[in-house]
Amino acid sequence: MPTASDQRRLGRPPLVDGDGRATAERLLAAAAAACAERGFEAVTLADVARRAGVSAPAIYNHYGAKAQLLVAAGRWALDRLSPADSERMSPRAVARAFLEPSFAETRRLILELHLAGQRHPDVAELVRAWNDEHAAVLARRFPGPDSPARVATFFALLLGLCHLDSLGSIGAGPGAVQERVFAMVDTLFPEEPTG
Repeated sequence: MPTASDQRRLGRPPLVDGDGRATAERLLAAAAAACAERGFEAVTLADVARRAGVSAPAIYNHYGAKAQLLVAAGRWALDRLSPADSERMSPRAVARAFLEPSFAETRRLILELHLAGQRHPDVAELVRAWNDEHAAVLARRFPGPDSPARVATFFALLLGLCHLDSLGSIGAGPGAVQERVFAMVDTLFPEEPTG
């Protein structure tokens, strides 16, 4: 007769690794890294699977296609800004996170996804839905007749910050850039307390 320990080992293996990371999370992390490193077009599902330590067909247990996986990876990476309550992050805190050196890979990933959206209608649709969700949250927090313009301008600023790593030759120090970015954010959202 099998023991309780033996019964736990019967059937499918758990979808969680020994370190507690779910397979889906490993796939998202691998997809984010691959897209940031190689670019949207160059990433293959086989590459993501290899990085995640799964078979390429296993990806389809979680995501239907490359575009869905890579956009989900972008959402996952952005949501890691403040997992506790990303919808309540102040615009200034979001901008601060975008300026952090540790956010460089995510900046490249977001940029890649938006550029891919210019070339691939399926990516454009997924990115548009993602942007619309975040825009709706900001519009609720900062209502008013000019809310759509303020939100669009803020998104354009964040997309501009995705190019930050390629602007090193200009010679502006990180503190000076942060000061200017915060001034723009404070102009867009003056009702948000600074800090």
